[in-house]
Amino acid sequence: MLPHYKDDMTHQKPVAPTTPLVIDGTTYNLIFDFESVARAEELTDRPLLTGLRQRDITTPTVALVRAMLFASLLPHQPDIAYATAKSLVNRKNLGTVWAAVLTAWTQGLAEADAADEEEVDGNPTTDPS
Repeated sequence: MLPHYKDDMTHQKPVAPTTPLVIDGTTYNLIFDFESVARAEELTDRPLLTGLRQRDITTPTVALVRAMLFASLLPHQPDIAYATAKSLVNRKNLGTVWAAVLTAWTQGLAEADAADEEEVDGNPTTDPS
């Protein structure tokens, strides 16, 4: 059984962009920051930063959808339990949830890439002159 995650020491303030997902009238804001990517990797037991496989994108397992939903909820809801996040996914909304997770994933990776280009070890990578 996976532990309930609450780690104030590593929790970073969420930043835009977020992806809204409405389930049963409640709006959840999904975002992938570096910590949530690490949590998704723990839950799926595989490296995700190197990219999801095409098979994962087109026909994801329920376990992958649940794990990545949970990870993308954590930045805005650090007290959410994995069991709660899993209960949000059902057969009827699986496609909608996965589409929102993929959108948040893509946006999160794009944000990380832009930040990586601007700084390396706290120093700008571009010549300011």
